[in-house]
Amino acid sequence: MYIFDIKRALRRFRKSEQGTVTMETVIMLPFLFGLLVFSYEFFDMFRYKSVREKATYTVADMLSRETNVVDATYIDNTKLLFDTMTKNGSDNQIRTSVVRYHQYDPDNIDEFELRWSEVRGEGELLKLTTADVKEAHATFPKMTNGQDLIIVETRSVYDAHLPFGVAKDTPIKTQMFMSLRFGAQLCYVGVCTP
Repeated sequence: MYIFDIKRALRRFRKSEQGTVTMETVIMLPFLFGLLVFSYEFFDMFRYKSVREKATYTVADMLSRETNVVDATYIDNTKLLFDTMTKNGSDNQIRTSVVRYHQYDPDNIDEFELRWSEVRGEGELLKLTTADVKEAHATFPKMTNGQDLIIVETRSVYDAHLPFGVAKDTPIKTQMFMSLRFGAQLCYVGVCTP
């Protein structure tokens, strides 16, 4: 008997079309506000990453067109350009490296050689080492024997605008590979000669 009363009450509730907009608004408003805040944070984080990817591409493209020897001032200015494009210079870090691919035909052995690597900015990015790149086949694109590859990597920290944001202190990393356009190699002062 008791079960039938519950079923009947649920059936009546389901068929009922009475209600007030105020009550429905009170129930749904927190959910809609939370969804709006989450959407804002999500799209702002996407914009933050997109701007950094475009700035990374610009720096890599600039280096790929360089025919002169690069020095510390040039690398400092790439960081300055990156900071200017992203409009956030305090916590950006940029690593610029040049890697050469070697393939030895008799033994079918191939490996990568680090030509030079420089880091600007404070953070966890360190200069690449020979051990980092020697057999980095899964990381680097396919290359021809003797080809140089410019690698520009950046790291920034996204800080949510709201104190209860989902993406508080999220690291944003970008990586861009670029082959040389006009020169045979991109030299750094004291490391290689043109």
